[in-house]
Amino acid sequence: MAHRNTTLRSDPKTPEDSQVTLAHIMSEHDTNLYGTIHGGVVMKLIDDAAAAAAGRHADGPAVTASVDRMTFLAPVRAGDLLSVHASLERAGRTSMTTVVRVTSERWNASGPVTEVATARLTFVAIDAEGRPRPIPPLVTPPTNP
Repeated sequence: MAHRNTTLRSDPKTPEDSQVTLAHIMSEHDTNLYGTIHGGVVMKLIDDAAAAAAGRHADGPAVTASVDRMTFLAPVRAGDLLSVHASLERAGRTSMTTVVRVTSERWNASGPVTEVATARLTFVAIDAEGRPRPIPPLVTPPTNP
């Protein structure tokens, strides 16, 4: 049986090292009966962006362990440009917490950018066999009092 070293962790990273922004123009096929975008469509985009940020931090695959919070703040409509911004908030030995902010704007007209959703998700880095594996520490800048 091969020995597995579970103590290897690479150099610390900052939240900026793993930030991800995904942008998507919402279309008619994403709408519900009320003419707004299905919450599940927005949730998938949130999970995609959060997984990308977690994978960047972990230097490899990471899977969703939990959706700790999901808040919808405003409706999204077909034709809106949705931007999903994800970054790391916390990193443990194998798990990490991502925070996500979703904004919407009309892509074909100048208009205000509206915050439409926020979320917090926890991911676990996995190895080739699907077992949790160590990740780099997260270094956050000190806050000013």
